[in-house]
Formats: sequence, structure tokens, C-alpha cells
Amino acid sequence: MINVNPNPTLIKFGNINIYFYGIILVFGISLCMYLIEKLSKDRGVEEDHLENLYFYLIIFGIIGARIYSVLFFDFKYYRYNFWEIFKIWQGGIAIQGAIITGVLTIYLYCKKHKLNTLKYFDIFALVLPLGQAIGRWGNFFNEELYGKISNLPWAIYIQKTGFHHHPIFIYEFILSLLFFFVLLKVFKKQHKDGKIFLFYILGYGIIRFFMEFLRIDDSLKIFGIRFPQIMAFIFIMVSLYFLFVDKKYKKLLNYYIIK
Repeated sequence: MINVNPNPTLIKFGNINIYFYGIILVFGISLCMYLIEKLSKDRGVEEDHLENLYFYLIIFGIIGARIYSVLFFDFKYYRYNFWEIFKIWQGGIAIQGAIITGVLTIYLYCKKHKLNTLKYFDIFALVLPLGQAIGRWGNFFNEELYGKISNLPWAIYIQKTGFHHHPIFIYEFILSLLFFFVLLKVFKKQHKDGKIFLFYILGYGIIRFFMEFLRIDDSLKIFGIRFPQIMAFIFIMVSLYFLFVDKKYKKLLNYYIIK
């Protein structure tokens, strides 16, 4: 089994700490922005609008991810420790919240500037699994996102519990990285606008749904089912509907997004 004692702090300057978590997030975002620039050429995606969206998505994505985590994972703690909410370098952001606010941000921006929303959904959804894969190593340094106690050869020792656990961050790193290469292969072929986005929602939903069976972190439960798992199931159902039932997005997407 794996025995490591990661230190969340990379460098200390007096009272100022630079954390691995923040450095990894910045690296992941920067790499995703670079790939978007490379992959969006000749795709009908304008560079000026991309730059504007980077700004809005980084801000609202982090805010949405933090609010989601606070409300649905650790509300009891933050209820009595309000100022801790702003310490995001200590961890505690939820990708589902970032996805929801990200989709709303792109939709509202494209609607305002009369852009093809689905094209922008596609290019950002394409790189999201890569960003998620990189971000999982921030969870490693913060000793978070571990699962049930395990005696498997790759189980990782967690200092705060004194036991070896499923390294969910490694599982999601591997699955997200593989998922990125699958989406990239689809993207390089001819595809209908919106298809990459729907594939992402489907793939992410499947990964998250099954990972929730191993997770033990605090989470809101509805009828005994973890709320993130319910959201993942909704993601799966919505994406399957538009991929296989309403293939031309004749109803909801056609009216609210394409027009």
C-alpha cells in the first residue's frame, strides 16, 4: 500500500504561504486556455470572445464551485465558520458547481453577443476533463478526495484518519485524462455543434455517478442518496435525451440556445 505524507505548502515567505493547490489550479487553467487557442482555429470561434470568456469563466466558475461545495458538502461547518469560505486555497471546490455556472456564463455571454452558443460549449467542454485531471493532484496535496478504507495495493495512507483509503483522486485523474483523449479524437472529426458538450456531460456524469459509491466525504443526502450522485444521474439523462432522442435539439436547445 502507498504511504506518503504530502505537504500542502510549496513555499513559505514569512507569513505568506504558496500552496500546491493554487499552483496546480493555475497550471491547469493556463494549459486549458492554451489548448483552446490551438484547437479553436478555423472552428468559427472568435479569439476576442474567448479572451472575454476566460475572464468571466475563471471568476464565476470558481465562485460557483465554491458555493456548491459550501452548500452541499460542508454547510454545517461553514455555517459557524463563515470567513473560512474565502480560503479556497485550502481546498473545497466542487466541479459540478463550476459546470453549472460555466454553462450559464457561456450561454448568457453568447446570447448577448449573438454567437453560436453550442460552438463555445464544445470548445470549453473539450478541455474540461484535462483540467479536472490536473486539478485532482491538488486534492492529493491537501489530502482530500479519498474514499472508503481499503487494503488494496494502491490504497493510500491518509494522516488525518490513520487508515489506507481508495485514492479517488487518482481514479478520477486517470479516467478524466482518458476521457479527454476520447473527446479530442471526436473533436478532430466532423461533428455536429453541441455534440462534444453533450458527450462531456454524459461522460462526466458516468464517472462521477460511480465514484460516488466510494466517496465518504460529507454530502447532502436525499432519501439516502448523495446529492452529487443525483446531479450526475441528471447529467446522464439529459445528455442521453439530446444525443439519442431529440437529436436535432428541436425543443429546448433549439429555442433557447441556437436561436
